[in-house]
Amino acid sequence: MKEYLLRCRRGLYVLYRQYIGYPKKAFGHLGKDVSLVPPLTISNPENVFIYDHNVIFGGVILCSRSRFIMKHNSGAAQGFTVVGGDHPQKIGSLFGQTKKSNEEISQLDRDIIIEEDVWIGVNVTLLAGVTLGRGCVVAAGAVVTKSMPPYSLIGGVPAKFIKFKWTIDEILEHERIAYPEEERLSRAVLEDIFRQAQ
Repeated sequence: MKEYLLRCRRGLYVLYRQYIGYPKKAFGHLGKDVSLVPPLTISNPENVFIYDHNVIFGGVILCSRSRFIMKHNSGAAQGFTVVGGDHPQKIGSLFGQTKKSNEEISQLDRDIIIEEDVWIGVNVTLLAGVTLGRGCVVAAGAVVTKSMPPYSLIGGVPAKFIKFKWTIDEILEHERIAYPEEERLSRAVLEDIFRQAQ
């Protein structure tokens, strides 16, 4: 009976966290005008840094040793999944029996960063070490395994660069209106990004 009550208590706690939420002080950083829509499961809120004017419409954020950083004015639709680590694979060891060394932790558990003005579609998964550049749009169902350049449209499993959402001139106009001068991407930087993406 005692074990049953403990399981019920644990289940109620998990439901409370998923549907009621986490206290602001539990996070590494939680900015103003952030909307975290339940159900949302976060494995280590102290490793989660969500800045101003962001919305996450439910999902799972697993970052036990890595950090999840979501910069200003971004959003993620339902079914959002973040996996900041991986399991080591060693000859002679079965899954779950292998312990991570400090070196393996640094290789397998890597930060996931979402830059400003990023939109992430339904049922998207971001894996360890990924950075989504400013202004990216991620198609529904994508599994993002590598970093993507600013203002790119990406999709697929694994996700691939599809195209840039605007021309360089359109991006420069957007940057001029939306960002202070010291934060804007220059034409030279954008031309280099476009060249590398070809």
